[in-house]
Amino acid sequence: MRRTKIIATLGPATIDGDVISDMIAAGVDVCRLNFSHGTAEEHAAACRAVRAQAQAAGRNMLVFQDLSGPKIRTGRLASPITLTAGAEVLMTLGGDEGGANRIPTMFAPLFSSVAPGQHLLLDDGRLELVVTDVGPGRLVARVVEGGVLESRKGITAPGAVMQTPSLTAKDRDDLQAGIAMGVDAVALSFVQSPDDVVQARAAAAAAGAADMPIIAKIERPSAVDRIDEIVAVSDAVMIARGDLGIELPLERVPAVQRRVLLAARRRGVPVIVATEVLESMRLSSRPTRAEVTDATHAVDEGADAIMLSGETAVGRHPARVVATLAAIIEQAERDMALAGGHGGIVVPPDAVIASRHGLALCEAAVTLARRAGATAIVAVTKRGMTPRVLAALRPASRIIAATPNPQTAARLALVWGVTPMLTPAATLPAIREMLLARALVPIGETIVFVAMHAGLDQEADNFLIVERM
Repeated sequence: MRRTKIIATLGPATIDGDVISDMIAAGVDVCRLNFSHGTAEEHAAACRAVRAQAQAAGRNMLVFQDLSGPKIRTGRLASPITLTAGAEVLMTLGGDEGGANRIPTMFAPLFSSVAPGQHLLLDDGRLELVVTDVGPGRLVARVVEGGVLESRKGITAPGAVMQTPSLTAKDRDDLQAGIAMGVDAVALSFVQSPDDVVQARAAAAAAGAADMPIIAKIERPSAVDRIDEIVAVSDAVMIARGDLGIELPLERVPAVQRRVLLAARRRGVPVIVATEVLESMRLSSRPTRAEVTDATHAVDEGADAIMLSGETAVGRHPARVVATLAAIIEQAERDMALAGGHGGIVVPPDAVIASRHGLALCEAAVTLARRAGATAIVAVTKRGMTPRVLAALRPASRIIAATPNPQTAARLALVWGVTPMLTPAATLPAIREMLLARALVPIGETIVFVAMHAGLDQEADNFLIVERM
């Protein structure tokens, strides 16, 4: 059984419901709606299609929206302009059309966040400028690395802390739309501090979703510097290597990936590795060897999930990409198991992920399952904490999360090694019956039941049972 989860981004290539069905059959566990592109109506239709296909396949799927965030872009240009190395260009605030050596942008905080000497990267780093002068609503820069610039290309200011909240007015509108269409989680772009996550949670509550999980996207050096604080207030984190690789020197990205993975694993917070995982498969039917190695390293380092972006959103072979990634992950996990490991980092004893007795119960369940040769550990849960703690401990046994809560079942689809099972009741007889009916555990196999709760006043809330089915 594959433990590391697969996320697929939906887009023009997945409009057909049959394509979504094929991706689910190939192994997709989570679907992403990228609100940087498309309309709310298009995303709502995609969300409905996923729900229908998942139900038909008998799967619990998590659907999350990825908010645009304060992405800096150039404005409209009369026509593409050629920037020549050594030339001087003027960048201005406003929506008027640019041209020649004048580049407009609507992002006002840029002009208050940079100073002379600051480097600006345009169009995913293809073009480079260095700021020589800054004034109200304008800046002058010299071209370091030239090329052709088109309208609406990204601008990055590596190292600069943007004086703007992570939630823009568009994000707030999109958040309301996402909650209305029933997304299971929200990814927050360009997080710089834990306050950004707290504000997003408050905005979700104001829109009617007080318990909406927030996924913090790590894309800026300021977020890396405060990663432990950000992890502490987030429900999951995403290592978004696209913008991170522009904001930081490329050679630092692998070390940052390991640092974020470790910080998240210490708290039992799911972590997603994203961007250009199998990028060549947008057009090709096979990935490069370097891409296969990259995905394998993400598994070895203990990622909960690996995300596909353009490969499934606009690529030629969405289902094939998913099947290829599934095969890479499965081989990596087999090799890791043979080497005696299950997901890289193990949670240290002082991890702040549960009550003391709760963590002890889960540790005992993992030990008991190993010693008894149990096929599965069945976590009886309402809100999902027990299976999340078990997943953080990376047991060799399969984790089955039995819950009567559909939201919990969907959210656990993101967590390493967890198979969500929606049950009509959280009683052991009902769970046993469903395990056998769905052939999740064969008759005669040993399994471990575990449940934990912060309180110690109810016998039924905290228990550990081993039995033969």
